Order: sequence, then structure tokens, then C-alpha cells
Amino acid sequence: MKNYQNKSIFLILFGLFLNIYAIHSQTSNSASLYKWFDKSVGKQNLELYNGPRHVNLYRTLDKSHSYYFSNNYSIGDLNYQGQNYYNLDLKYDINNDIIVLRVNGEYDYLGMSLIKEKTAWFTLNNKKFININFNNPASPAYMTGYYQEILFSKNITLYIKHHKNRTKVIDTKVISDGTNQNSSDEFKEKNEYVLKYKDAYYKISSKSDVIEIFPEQKSEIKRYYNSNTQLEEFDKKVFIENLIKEINSLIPNEVN
Repeated sequence: MKNYQNKSIFLILFGLFLNIYAIHSQTSNSASLYKWFDKSVGKQNLELYNGPRHVNLYRTLDKSHSYYFSNNYSIGDLNYQGQNYYNLDLKYDINNDIIVLRVNGEYDYLGMSLIKEKTAWFTLNNKKFININFNNPASPAYMTGYYQEILFSKNITLYIKHHKNRTKVIDTKVISDGTNQNSSDEFKEKNEYVLKYKDAYYKISSKSDVIEIFPEQKSEIKRYYNSNTQLEEFDKKVFIENLIKEINSLIPNEVN
């Protein structure tokens, strides 16, 4: 009888172990767990959906717009109030520094502006953006809001402040009873670059700025600028990223 009871207890404990193991295996991937939770609870019931409605106040022509990458929604992830959310429809209004979330449902064309103070980071187009004030309280006063973060090593991080300058374009047409003026908004990219090197922050907008940070690489920096003038004019972001990547490779003694 005693052996039978011991065997029963063993089978019960073994069954519990299998259940615990199965649960652990299914939830070991945190992203999958969060996705399951979002689907089970219903996104409209989550604290994520508590911001004001987003309204695009600009009238633009052609392909001009105030958003990063695209004025259409793209799949991205974010951290909001300490909670990670995955596979969301997002777009980033860089002129106003606002993250917009599409609210799926009866009116899925509506967008909601996420509260910046509650947003730690987000990703779009395979790029990571952080709320610099949320994540780096020791950053300079001139750095506010969302910055694209590119980590090159332990001591070198590039931050890109995506921005677009807005100008008003007036279309004047003469009609029979006078002059009719129609205006539209035009946006042109104007980004700012900040380099964090050994816990110090530096604005970089010219060759001399970079040389001042890395004087030992002066000749290599000059060579890079002279060899990539077209890239600097055509795509300044890629130009700066490649420059910092090359400088990082020239500092072998840095702890990566």
C-alpha cells in the first residue's frame, strides 16, 4: 500500500513537472508572450490606447510629408509605461516629434498620438529610437525627445535627431475676378547629429567637429571627407554613419 501511495505521489509530481516545463517552453520567448497577451486581452483595453487623436494639420503636394521614412503606417515595436508591445502600426511625425499609433477597429484609419513621457523607445524601418530624456537623464539640455540610437562600441554611440524644416508654398492663379491663392506645406530633411564618446556628448555638423573629437585620426577623417563628397550631399545620414563606423575601426584599443 505504501509503495502504491509513493508511486501515485511520484506520478502526480512528474505530471506537474511536465506542465511546468511545457509552460516555461511556451513562454520563454518574451515577445511571443506579449503578443499572446495583447491578443487575449484586446488591444483597445490596454493602457497603450489612452492618448489623444492624431490630426495631420499639413496640406502637402507630391511626396512631401512631415513623417520619418513614410507617411504610411509601418510595423514597429515600442516600450510604453514599461511594457513592450510588438507588431504595431506606427508612424513618426518628426516635425512635431510625435509617435502615432493606428487604432484598429471600426475606424482603423484613425491615429492616436502616444504620450512621450510614457514612451521609452520604439523601432521603425529596422531602426531604434529612444526617448533621450527617459533613457539618458545625463544628456545635455539641448537634447530632447526622440533620437535614433546607433551603437558602435561601448564608448561610441551616434544619435540622430530626425527633423524636417517646413516652408509654406503659395500657388497664385489669376482668375477672371481677381487672384486666388492656394498654399501648401513643403518639408525638407534637416537632421542633427550628436556623438557620445566616453560619456561626453558632441554635436557634429562639420569635418572640424569630428577632428576635434578624434585628433589622432585627423588624416583619415580628411581622406574620408574628400572621397565621399557625393555621398555627403546625397545622403548625409549614411555618410555620417559610415564615417563613425570607420573611426570606430581605427580605435583598436577601445573596449567594444
